[in-house]
Amino acid sequence: MATTSVSRAFRIAAIAALAGMLVSACVGGSAERARREADMTALRAQVEEVKKSQAAEASERAKLAGEVKAIDAQQAFLVSELKASKDELARVGKALEASEATTRELRAALEETQKKLTAPPPPPEPPAAAPPRPAPGPSSGDVTPEKVYATATASFRAEEHGQAVIEFTEFIDRFPQHPLAADAQHWIGEAYYRQRDYRQALLEFQKVVGNYPQSAQVPEALVKIGLCHQALKDATRARESWEEVVKTYPGTSAAGQARSLLSQLGEQSRGAR
Repeated sequence: MATTSVSRAFRIAAIAALAGMLVSACVGGSAERARREADMTALRAQVEEVKKSQAAEASERAKLAGEVKAIDAQQAFLVSELKASKDELARVGKALEASEATTRELRAALEETQKKLTAPPPPPEPPAAAPPRPAPGPSSGDVTPEKVYATATASFRAEEHGQAVIEFTEFIDRFPQHPLAADAQHWIGEAYYRQRDYRQALLEFQKVVGNYPQSAQVPEALVKIGLCHQALKDATRARESWEEVVKTYPGTSAAGQARSLLSQLGEQSRGAR
C-alpha cells in the first residue's frame, strides 16, 4: 500500500514537472514571437524612412535638373547674343573702313578742287581758236556702291534711322544685285524695329526672306520676324518663325537665339496659366 502511494506520488510529480516545462515553453515561445514582431515593426519603419528619403532625393534631383536646363538655355541665349554682337561689330567695322576710304577720297577731291581754284587762270585763247568746251559734270558712275552703303551705315550708327532707311533704300534701288543688297534690306528692317514701328519692320524683314532666300541674313531676319510678332502680341506666329530657324538653320547663331526665345516663350505661357 505504501509502495503504491509512493509510485502515485512519483507519477504526480512527474506530470507536474512536465506540465511546468510545457507552460515554460509556451511562455518562452510567446515572448520570442513578440520580440520578432517588434523587430519586424522596427524594420518596416526603417524601410518606410528609406523610401521617403529616396523620394525626397529624387524630387530634389528633378528640381536641380530643371534648374540646370534653365541655366543652359540662358547661357545659350547669352552666347548667341555675344555672337550676334560680334557679327554686328564686324559689319560695322567693314562699313567704317568703307566710310574712312570714302572720306579719304572726298578729302583728296577737295584738295584737288582747292588747287584748281587757287591756280592762276590760263592765258586767253587766240581769237581764232574755238571756245573751250565746258567740263563734264559729275556722272552717276563716280558714286560707287560702297560709298552709298557706307553713307547709309554712318546714318544708322548716328541713330538717324529715318535717313538711314532712305539711303539704304537708294542703295537697293541703284544696285539691286550687289552682294550687300540683302544686308541693306536687313538694316532697313532694323531701323524700323528700333523706332518701334513693328508692323513696318515685319514687312521689311520679310523682304529679306522673300527677295534674298540664299542670303546669310535670312536666319537673322526670321528671328527678328518672330520678335516683331511677339511685340505685336502674336505668340503663335512668333513661335512658328523661331521653330523655322531651329529646323532650317540648326547650326547658326540665330538658331541658338531662337531656341532661347522659344524656351522663354514656353516659360511665359506656363506662368500665364
